[in-house]
Amino acid sequence: MKATTIFITYNPNIPTEQTLAIRLHTIGAVNGFRMYLPDRYNSDTILDTETQNRIASSDYVIMFSTTAKLSAIVKQEIEYAFQKFQDKSRIIVIYSTRRNLKGKGTEHFTEIYHNALEETTDSVIERILAIIVKKRQEQMKTEQYKVEINNKKNEIKKLKAQKELDNALIALLGIGLGLAVLAVISKD
Repeated sequence: MKATTIFITYNPNIPTEQTLAIRLHTIGAVNGFRMYLPDRYNSDTILDTETQNRIASSDYVIMFSTTAKLSAIVKQEIEYAFQKFQDKSRIIVIYSTRRNLKGKGTEHFTEIYHNALEETTDSVIERILAIIVKKRQEQMKTEQYKVEINNKKNEIKKLKAQKELDNALIALLGIGLGLAVLAVISKD
């Protein structure tokens, strides 16, 4: 089974977010996830090809936001991820109780609010897992439905093929009967 791939992003020049992203990258990699970080070496303002490839190769995009707004580069990454995934449940942004993410593009990700003073880490993780599990179940139902449709199509093809064989056999038997009748008539 393919390891889950996670792209962790952060606002550039925000040391708290960068440190958190790097730590999560390390912890995830050690625990069997395939982890990616944005390529900030080449640009903090333009979404480069390497970062696009990392996002496109990922199953999820995750961000822990601690600032008042998203940087332009993070907005580009989220927009790109949404274009690729067409699924906001695969793009998760976690932030504190003060809602700091506003404006265009916020409809392209799943928002998770976390108040460290009122809520345990476990409860936030449970909410995130509930979103992921729900989406996985929906995907499994969709895949199962596709399999059922393919199975039905295969059954229909088999039935059509069997009907064609039956019709050919009936035609052959009809020709045989016709020949037999002709043979009886020609003897007389």
